[in-house]
Amino acid sequence: MKNLFKIAKDTNTFLKRFIQNQSKTNLITPMKYGIFPGGKKIRSKILIDFGKLYNIDYKVLIKIGAAVECIHAYSLIHDDLPCMDNDN
Repeated sequence: MKNLFKIAKDTNTFLKRFIQNQSKTNLITPMKYGIFPGGKKIRSKILIDFGKLYNIDYKVLIKIGAAVECIHAYSLIHDDLPCMDNDN
């Protein structure tokens, strides 16, 4: 079983490389802000542990885990939008 810190580092490394390869837009900075505020990437750890049970390649699992982390970051940001949380 991989260490949580290694998985978090590998997930962040994949995401940083992925974002670096995107066209330069005004969304790069907000994307980085939403994805890299620390965090343990626990969802990636769970996914990788589960994937190892089925002998799925670690690099494939990192890509899937990165996608899950992006969806999670999106859900947190989306939930905090004024139109969604109805809070001043």
